[in-house]
This record gives sequence, C-alpha cells and structure tokens, in this order.
Amino acid sequence: MLSRRSLIKRGLLGGALLLLGGGTGLALFPSKDVAPSAVPLLALAPERFQVLVAFAARVAPKGADPVAVAQGVDRVLSYAAEETRQDIGKLLGLFENALPGLLLDGRALPFTRLSPQGQDAVLESWRSSRIALRRTGFQALRKLCLQAYWVQESSWKAIGYDPPSGLNASAWDDSKMGTPEWIAAQTAKGT
Repeated sequence: MLSRRSLIKRGLLGGALLLLGGGTGLALFPSKDVAPSAVPLLALAPERFQVLVAFAARVAPKGADPVAVAQGVDRVLSYAAEETRQDIGKLLGLFENALPGLLLDGRALPFTRLSPQGQDAVLESWRSSRIALRRTGFQALRKLCLQAYWVQESSWKAIGYDPPSGLNASAWDDSKMGTPEWIAAQTAKGT
C-alpha cells in the first residue's frame, strides 16, 4: 500500500511529466501577427514586435496608434546596449509564451492570441504579481510604451501643450531669450 507521501510525490511527478509533454506545444505556439511595422525594425525581432504592438494597444492612452508606439520603443531600444535589447526581447518572449502563462495565469494561449479582456487580465496579473520579475517587467514595458506615445507630437494636444512650430524637426533655440532683441520681438508680437 502506498503511503500518503509517496502518492503525493508520484502525483506531482506525473503531473510534471504531463505538463512537460503537453507544455512543449504551448511553448511553441506561434504569435499572432497583430500589425506590420511601417518602417524597418531597428532593435526588435518581428515576433517580439508583434507582442509589443499588442501590449501597447492595451496600455497606451485611448486613440493611440499601437504600431507607432511600438515603432517608437523599437527606435529607443536601437540606442540601448545590446544586453538591454536582448533582455527586453526575452521579456517580450516570456510575456507571449503560453507555457509560463498556463503555469502562472492559467491561460493556454500566447498573449497576442487573447481577447482584449484576456490581455487586460494578463496585464493585471503581471502588474500585481508576487514575482518581482513580472512586476518590474510589466512596468518597464509600460513605461517604454508611454514614453514612446508622449514623445509623438500628435499626442501633445491631449494635454494642452502647444509647442513652438517644428519642435520635433529641430531643437528650439532659446539662446536669445531675455536679450534686448528677443524682448523687442516679443513686444512686437504682443506676447
């Protein structure tokens, strides 16, 4: 007769073997192509870009273009160290992978294949996770997406910011600010 302890051990071992056997398919489940990049990618692999587009669609402000946000993140990552780019790629892979999703969230589909409500549930589980890697990974991706959104000149009207024209095209030269010429020009404009 089996003792309670050996029964539990065998049950756990059998469960782990089943998970490994069936989990291989989950780990290899392909990402969904959410949207193509309009420009060549600089730092992210195409499948990681798709995960980022899906992520950006959930965290960027309403009305944001998730593809433009993901392209902005890709552009920022192109200036980062190779190790940082690899870490973000691994993080996006972990976010997408259905096997850790099944183990940690109870989902059997990659992030890109979930419904918007399912994606929101995954985001919340990462945001409030007891695992530090998930919490910090969620915040890193969220902040990258928000930075990429707010740097776009098209987003500035939403917060009432009216920049000097052409600010994104070239830096605004304030070197003359406060000089007699500048004061005279401002007075002539009526400002």
